[in-house]
Order: sequence, then structure tokens, then C-alpha cells
Amino acid sequence: MTPSDSPDPPGADPLRVPGETLITPAPPEPAGASIVVPGALWLDDLKAAAGTQMRWLWHGYLAPGNITLLTSQWKSGKTTLIAVLLNKMKAGGQLAGLSVAAGKAVVLSEEGPTHWYLRSQKLAFGNHVCWFCRPFLGRPTPDQWLDLLDRIAQLHAEHGLDLLVIDPLASFLPGRDESNAGGMLEALMPLQRLTALGMSVLVAHHPRKKESADGHAARGSGALSGYVDIIVEMHWYSRASEGDRRRRLQTYSRYEATPRQLVIELNADGTDYSTHGGFHEDEFTQGWHVLRQVLEDAHGKLTRREILGDWPEDHVKPGEITLWKWLERAVAQALVLRSGTGRKSSPYRYWLPGMEEKWQDDPFYLPELPPWDDREGLDALLPRRRPRKKD
Repeated sequence: MTPSDSPDPPGADPLRVPGETLITPAPPEPAGASIVVPGALWLDDLKAAAGTQMRWLWHGYLAPGNITLLTSQWKSGKTTLIAVLLNKMKAGGQLAGLSVAAGKAVVLSEEGPTHWYLRSQKLAFGNHVCWFCRPFLGRPTPDQWLDLLDRIAQLHAEHGLDLLVIDPLASFLPGRDESNAGGMLEALMPLQRLTALGMSVLVAHHPRKKESADGHAARGSGALSGYVDIIVEMHWYSRASEGDRRRRLQTYSRYEATPRQLVIELNADGTDYSTHGGFHEDEFTQGWHVLRQVLEDAHGKLTRREILGDWPEDHVKPGEITLWKWLERAVAQALVLRSGTGRKSSPYRYWLPGMEEKWQDDPFYLPELPPWDDREGLDALLPRRRPRKKD
């Protein structure tokens, strides 16, 4: 994939890649030209268009003819994940426990060539990847954006590209208002030129400044999230300051094969990712060790509030809802026993199997009090009063 050897023509656009073939936009349709309306599709047509089996470039996340949106906070690992994916595409393999097909890719990057060359020393990129590093000196005009997509379509015809990576979208989005739905769709819809050729498109994007609901992390207009086929929101596993190499992938997809939650971890060399399964599964595994410790040290059955009050200071304290989910799962697996009705007068209390026998010899044992509306139970704990003698 080498640039053309022909010299740049006089008056060439200074914002395009030096040495690249100048792409001339197609002339507008003449006035009065007839518009071709596509024909309707029937069930047999849909079956033929769908093919016999879904093919994945990265199973569950990237598919030919589809657009995937990867949203994550800046400097949290989006480009690292993309770089490892590109390396896997050299010969195919697995990434975070999911298969990756061999293929070729082109990357539109806000970073300069030096950054990608340094990554190549670690990841050993092959000739299956090419880059457009900072192809514009500023934000492109709509015509420049279309010209660049036409150039990528030309590269696809010449080299059989499978994937386009846009990292990040903000650096290549024509216009200046990400919150404008019309402008966003005007920039996104030309990507159909590439997906119609069977290419997969991966769009990296930044999140909103404020916390948002699940599935709405992408900055700007909701038209972006609504237009793409697969949404991947990547979050820190715990806190950014802790240097944790794990990340949580929360996904929303048109396809059942897409994992809805996945915990991935970058290895020490920064060359591959392993998987810890679904987030809730991994979260419970990590939290159960601390929860069990709290219940083992207890001198009686504990409510959820009491469990949080006894939570070790050197471990991150879960939220009330998270702790409730852990306890429900532990009770379902018979790891924890529970009493009470869950009402205000009779809250749930939790303890480990076998602890009641242990507490019989514990001088600090705190017996479970009956509900305040249990008159018989309360009377049993109160000292009996002698009847008052009549004068």
C-alpha cells in the first residue's frame, strides 16, 4: 500500500496526505435527472441478503457490513485495545477469549506516525495494516471527508481491506457541533459506502463529561448511538488512580452473539488481553472474599447495614444495591443463610453456615432480637412482673 509516485498537481489541496492520489469528487447530478427508487425486498430477498451464517471479524464485536462504536474516557486504553486487535488480525487468533479473523485494516488516527511506529516495536505489525496519520491540518470539510472515504474504498478494491478504524471520531467529524443530530448523521451515513463493500467500521469516541445512563455514554447527539449496530462502553474496573489493568466492557448490540458484559485484562507486556468472564461474575468473585471475612468475624447475624458498617477500610466498600445482589447470589448458592422477612420490622439478617454452633461459646454473641411487633417474642425477653397487690 504505497502512495502514488506521481508529483502533486499544481494547486493541490494542502490538507490532504502528501503524495496521495488526489480524489476528485463526483460531479453533481444534472438538474432534472431522474431518481432511481430501489425495489422492495421480500422474505426470499432478505434471506439471500443475510447469507447462510454470520461472519465475525472479532466475534461479537466487529462484523462485516456493520459499525461498532467504542466509547471510553481519554487515556483509558481505547487505542491500546485497538492496537492489540490489529496485531491479532495479522494471522487470526483470539482476543479476550473471543476469536479474531485474519484480515487487513486501515486506521484514521489523530496520532502521528511516531506513536504507531513505537507500538509496532512491541506488537510487530505486518503489511496487513496501513495508516492515515493526521491527514488533515484541521477539522475536515464535508467534501474532504467524502474524498477520504473514497480513497479508502479505492484501497479496499486494491488490497481487500476488512476493517476501518476511526480513532477518534471527533478528529475527523466534519462540522463543529457533535450535538447536532442532522450533522452527525450527515457525517456517518457516507460510511455506508464502505459497509456496503463488506467492510467493518470501528469508531472510537469520547464519553460525556457527566455521568450518564447505560448505553448513553457517547458524547454528543444520540443519533450516533442510534445509528451504529454495536455499542461498546469501556470503563475502569475500579479506580483510574489504582493502575488496574482490567477494564469492563458493557455492550449493546443488534446481535445475540455479542457478550453483554466482559471483564478484560491487559498483560504485563501490553501485547494481549485475557478475560475474567462477565462483570457481575467477576465482581462477585472479588467481593465474596471480603464479604465472607466480615461474616466470619461477626458475633451474630448481621443486617446489610451492619455488614457495610463492618466492611474493612482497606477494601472498596460496595454500594447498597451491589451488596444486596451479592447476598442474594450467596443465599441462592447456600453460601450464606438468611432470616427475617425483609420488612422494616423484621430486616433480613445474614450469617455463615455453622456459625450458630460457634456462637454458643462466644461471650460476645449478640442474639437476634424478635421484630418489634412480635409481642410474644418481646415478652419472652422482658422480666416477668409480679401482679400488684390490691389494697
